[in-house]
Amino acid sequence: MEKKISVKLDRGIKRVNNNTQLCIAYAAGPGDIVSTFLSWKKGMDDPNQVSVTYSSLFFDACHSLHAKGIAISSCSRKDSIRTENFYIENLPKGGGKKGIAFHWQQILYLIRVIRIAESEGARMFVMADSSSHFFLYSWFIPFGMKLVPTLHCTLWPRFRPISSAQKILNFLNRGVFTTRATAILAVSNTIVEQVKQLTKNRQRPIYTFLPFYHKALFASLTPPNSNADSFNLLFAGRLETEKGVFDLLQIAETLHKRGINSITIHLCGNGSKENELRNTAVKKKVEKNFIIHGYCSRTEMLAHINESHAFIVPTLTTFEEGFNKVVAEAVLAGRPVITSAVCPALECVTNAVIQVLPDDVTGYLDAIIKLASNKTYYLEKQANCLTYQSQFYDRSRSWQASLEKIISNE
Repeated sequence: MEKKISVKLDRGIKRVNNNTQLCIAYAAGPGDIVSTFLSWKKGMDDPNQVSVTYSSLFFDACHSLHAKGIAISSCSRKDSIRTENFYIENLPKGGGKKGIAFHWQQILYLIRVIRIAESEGARMFVMADSSSHFFLYSWFIPFGMKLVPTLHCTLWPRFRPISSAQKILNFLNRGVFTTRATAILAVSNTIVEQVKQLTKNRQRPIYTFLPFYHKALFASLTPPNSNADSFNLLFAGRLETEKGVFDLLQIAETLHKRGINSITIHLCGNGSKENELRNTAVKKKVEKNFIIHGYCSRTEMLAHINESHAFIVPTLTTFEEGFNKVVAEAVLAGRPVITSAVCPALECVTNAVIQVLPDDVTGYLDAIIKLASNKTYYLEKQANCLTYQSQFYDRSRSWQASLEKIISNE
């Protein structure tokens, strides 16, 4: 017989009866959570992801706790699936709204998600920061339902002044982090510091976590060939301005003008700027050394990693980067990574990183040339990758483990 567990509720709410199964709801991001669940049921990782997805870790947590799980994403592919212990739904949010219409859309979507969670009997609601504004949940979520925000992005761009709109949002969200939340999940110390700043150190308990990976996935990779005549630099992520892709294009153009043809920048990913990048690369005659591969499956991604020598993560200061898993993936692949402090992941892999000042295109260019031309320096950085790998294979430091700690402490 399936083991049942009990959980106490906030502020005088009675303990759930021992015969009542714990039910946890999770508002995820825009990923195809139904497809991920189908893979999980087969004992497989999501074939489209290199890391173990947070939704898979949610399913693992529910299974470990013998709890019922309700998971809802805003994926545009509408779908749902129900099993004995799970209800999973892709619930499209819709797009194209701006201004007041956008915020009204957020509210209506939120109400739908909460109603689903409530109708399924959820007593705890885990909310990803990409699903909606936190303060809206505190307005609409039932009083007896525990709220656990999970933060994967910073609350505001850490290297930019806080805008007037953000100050209003911070004011509205403050009560969530000081009072309404049962606990808070955060992927980096940078996020923790912002929460503390926002709440003046009066925040609810914060549990940090790291992205989690299966070691076998990276075991199939071969070490980079440091004796190759060419140097392959890999960018993996969304092709958007805020991810620094036009800085990479500018770097490719500078390398071309200097006659440095041994360095090739490979871009894996898609986004709204993909066509513009392709057309501009052709116009500037750098398409041979600035290669856009577009969306890549996990198998394709691993093949590109195998051929690479190093990664580059040039995220701009306009983006609320909470960690950036690509930095971890570079190190797990045994490849040094060029990035800046915009990516909080840097603090976890310091000596395997070539750190550049944020938004410094010249700094990135110089770092690329040094890494590609100085073999001793490259091998030193490459060897340092091994030092940092074990933390990302440690399930006890994962999102799942932190969520389970929150539940056990309740």
